[in-house]
Amino acid sequence: MKLVVLKGGDEAVPLAQCSRASPTSTRAPGAVALSGDGLHWVLINVSPSVATQLSTDARLLRHPGLPDAAVRAVVLTDAQVDHVTGLLGLRDGAPIHLYATPAVFEELTHALPVLPLLEHYCGVQWHVIPVAGESREAVFHIEGQPTLEFTAVATDGPLPRHAAQPASGEVGDTIALAVRDLVTGQRFFCARSLAAAGFEAVEWMQQADCLLLGDDRVDTWPDDGGAWTTGLDMLAQLDRVGARRKVLMAMPDWEAGPGRLRGELARHGVELAADRMEINL
Repeated sequence: MKLVVLKGGDEAVPLAQCSRASPTSTRAPGAVALSGDGLHWVLINVSPSVATQLSTDARLLRHPGLPDAAVRAVVLTDAQVDHVTGLLGLRDGAPIHLYATPAVFEELTHALPVLPLLEHYCGVQWHVIPVAGESREAVFHIEGQPTLEFTAVATDGPLPRHAAQPASGEVGDTIALAVRDLVTGQRFFCARSLAAAGFEAVEWMQQADCLLLGDDRVDTWPDDGGAWTTGLDMLAQLDRVGARRKVLMAMPDWEAGPGRLRGELARHGVELAADRMEINL
């Protein structure tokens, strides 16, 4: 299983200028590309900058199939604007195979009508992730990824501002993802934050070979008494997670200077993701 972090690039390198170098981006992430064979890819969320990067950044050519226009499989963990509006950048080409929960599909049909717009271009084939109602966990598979097994776990992440019912969410509004390589047994788990993942996802985190925490504030963790710790104390709790690699997609918003914060993260074996960062499991 191979993962590539996509942040939209810093200064995208045109495909015609493959030798041109560019510094690493430190901006907020837009997506993670995932592949079971290194040839066929699925995107976990997609921002507008990432959609542009896929078609313009020559540095992605080292990953066969990734910058290809045929990359049309996308898993959405929620309906946040930064996670879904990049779908419009994929409108030219084959239909998008979209894996999402009923709640997310509803949001993108009515509150933020991205899907009706796409029907006028490439079209969308919706593959339901059955996390809804009393079903808080579901296993599913993705076409073109026969060696990977995906599990969606309902989480309590924040709802988007455009949500039809912002005051009361429903199961499936946000999910975390666990991915298992059926050949090697390696496990990958990603969630918006420790707080959003909650108690239901703790077991998945413990089993993960790589834990990736997303672009939300990574500042809280449920302790044994059900309370929440904050700031640098969270790193002590993260130490208890048995994942072989622990990666943060964005710099946490803590009351500590960047230098001290980076030092603390490194001391606890926590990595900060960079644009085009590769993770092989």
